[in-house]
Amino acid sequence: MLAALAMLPAQAVRGVLATAAASLFEGTPFILAGMLLQAALSWISSGSARRCSWLVPLLGCGCEGGPSARSLPAAIATALAFGPIPALFRFFGAFIAARLMRSRSCDHRASLPAQLAALLPAGILAGIVLHLFGSVDLARVAVPLQFAAGMAFGFVAAPCALGAVPLAAALHARSACAAIGMLCICGIADLRALVRARSTHAGHDALAYAIAASASFVVAVRGGDALVHPRFAIPLGCSAAACAVLAVLHRRAQCARTRIAPALMLAGALLGAPVPSYDATETTMADIFPGEHLTFTGTLVHGRGADALVRFAITCCRADAAPVVVRLTRTLTLRAGTWLRADGAIVRNGDELRLSPQRIEAIAAPGDPFIYR
Repeated sequence: MLAALAMLPAQAVRGVLATAAASLFEGTPFILAGMLLQAALSWISSGSARRCSWLVPLLGCGCEGGPSARSLPAAIATALAFGPIPALFRFFGAFIAARLMRSRSCDHRASLPAQLAALLPAGILAGIVLHLFGSVDLARVAVPLQFAAGMAFGFVAAPCALGAVPLAAALHARSACAAIGMLCICGIADLRALVRARSTHAGHDALAYAIAASASFVVAVRGGDALVHPRFAIPLGCSAAACAVLAVLHRRAQCARTRIAPALMLAGALLGAPVPSYDATETTMADIFPGEHLTFTGTLVHGRGADALVRFAITCCRADAAPVVVRLTRTLTLRAGTWLRADGAIVRNGDELRLSPQRIEAIAAPGDPFIYR
């Protein structure tokens, strides 16, 4: 991962780190919810972990051994990013795989910093996929090869269940077939599922909790801070309060290695998120028709066949940022990257639809460069 980051320019490295931080922010509320349910379950069962051991894979983030897609928090995150049907198929498919593999649950009492540390590699890898392959047109590759490549990538990468969500989302922005192939095997029959489960220890650290609380508070106050969807602001505000309480409860605990992920979250919140770079190779506006009036704001991209306006849309976090591309009927002499607002009508141009602009004006870059679905 460090070697891949070294190949990227400084702006791209900043984008990779922002994407990784966004993945951690997205996973934090789900991890805390699973920890709360585990604590409540242990209290109800009078501290007997064995009675509820079969529920551990459901409540955790999926960083334990065995088919990790049995995680309920990960299933909810998958439903938000890809819809309920893929989430249900992955959830029950993981249970079937666990039954066939006779996989057992491990003693999983990992803290929030420890689970964020397990999620960090997948977040960094998602950022690399999103930025390193931004100009690669995977649509030219045969569909079966895209699907097979996605399956192979999911099997080898084998992230935790929550980590698979931003990773698949980043892949989906480049190739939907590859993302489907990854989701079919990752968390169900990947390398992580085949490895024998091991015990996971707590890893509490007061400073890590304090840093996570500060980072979550900053993003919550800023309404997502262009890192996550604004709807995550309230859950992140609750997460900040929970982390502050945990910092007090574990004020004497120390585990320095778990501070890296919260520190990255804080850096991403303070440094901000640069807009991803993209070469316009496709039009991704759905249900548009000739004659429709359209006003669109985006950055100018000089393509090979036509100029286009591009703006990124976020479903959950930056990892699933997908470009919305509107091709223009004429070329412009303005500098690439200029923010423009175009107003006109959609017309048919050969086999594709384009915007015939009646009025184009240069505007200042908006405070939030993303649109949200």
